[in-house]
Amino acid sequence: MTFATRVKLSVMMFLQYFVWGIWLPMLAQRLGKNDLNLSANEIGWIFTVYGIGAIIGPFVLGQLADRYFATERVMAVAHFLGGLLLIVAAYLTTFWPIFIALLLYCNLYMPTMALSNSISFRSLGEENQHYFPKIRFWGTVGWIAAGLFFAGYLEYNNLSFYQSLFDLVGAHGAFESFLAGWRASVVPLLKPIFALPFVGEPKYWDCLRLSGAFSLGYALYCLFLPHTPPLPAKETDPVDKKSAALESLELMEYRSFAVLVLVAGLVGIMLAFYFACENYFLEAIGVPPTQTGAYMTIGQISEALVMLFVPAAVSRLGIKATMLIGAGAWAARFGLSALGYPFWLMITTIALHGFAFGFFFVVAQMYVDRAASRDIKASAQSLLIFVVYGLGTVLGSVLTGPIRRYFTETVNGATVENWHGIWMGPFLLTIFCMVVFGLLFKEEQFGKGGGVEELEPATAPVH
Repeated sequence: MTFATRVKLSVMMFLQYFVWGIWLPMLAQRLGKNDLNLSANEIGWIFTVYGIGAIIGPFVLGQLADRYFATERVMAVAHFLGGLLLIVAAYLTTFWPIFIALLLYCNLYMPTMALSNSISFRSLGEENQHYFPKIRFWGTVGWIAAGLFFAGYLEYNNLSFYQSLFDLVGAHGAFESFLAGWRASVVPLLKPIFALPFVGEPKYWDCLRLSGAFSLGYALYCLFLPHTPPLPAKETDPVDKKSAALESLELMEYRSFAVLVLVAGLVGIMLAFYFACENYFLEAIGVPPTQTGAYMTIGQISEALVMLFVPAAVSRLGIKATMLIGAGAWAARFGLSALGYPFWLMITTIALHGFAFGFFFVVAQMYVDRAASRDIKASAQSLLIFVVYGLGTVLGSVLTGPIRRYFTETVNGATVENWHGIWMGPFLLTIFCMVVFGLLFKEEQFGKGGGVEELEPATAPVH
């Protein structure tokens, strides 16, 4: 595997999450009181679309990539059609059209998360899998870059979001100097572009328009990715046309694989719960609403840095111990947040997100690739996406509202949320997941070359 291939895969990961990172964090602003003013119930339903998209789409596109078409071409078509849908969604103003457009889009986008993993693992080969976390690192960088890019785009004249970042590190004077140079050199170049009738001044709907435009560019880039055609289970066999999705489900007969997927699904519920609640929690402990995004960036930066240490952790500690550390980081994150103070500790715990995500979910993706035979790798990755980002996201999103309402009370006429109670639920569930995973997952069942035949089943298949 050449350095050029690693660069191609890294750019792929950057664009994969850059496209998502532009529209998803800002969609609430487009839908809410600052723009379309849809109801809270309508907004809640719209935010289930990426979870639903991870339930249906992955198995369809995974089947196409494993059985009929080269994976990079499936990705190119998905991102091209998805880009068009995002641009269309930007011009829609009522609930049902927006819901349908974004639902169709997410059924195209969410499967490509698994397909991008599949292309990476196939291109790297068994002997170079330790490069995967370093390649996936650029996906996190892409997400961070998307947030910073769109914040600067919306506030191109004063860059107030960037000011909050500079203020975090006590560099207000440096920001003033930077802003003066920006206004003198860059703003005059942007003004004529925004004066064009089909562009206009930056608005919240541009999170969809820009993401759609970048998606179209990403679709073109996908055609230049390493060629990844369907493969048979063995080199001497023809490509099997039966359902790769159903074959990937057969891996659930093996206890360690089933335990990993089920525990990942439970942790996926808590991942969705974390993202749904963290903004409100930060406001409750005193973070200004305009700066919650800046503070949450700590978690993404931590995630990017942790990715670089995943290969060494897996090599020295093994799959099981590394994933237990990741789950332990989730438990520590929720448990410390339940304390609610001191402020510096609450902010510090945001950095645990990096260990929680990198050591748990990324290592789980590595395990799934090794466990699956080469003719169902895309579908096996899709199964993990289905459980974590599909079922986990939908259940986490559905549970968030009732749990927050249950722990909300009125004190002296003011509505107060009991964050200790809110965070204790996911803390206890994470501890349960760690115990189950620690007792039932056996690392010796980890296949060296991939495929069910190289995994030693439990004494009885799990049904």
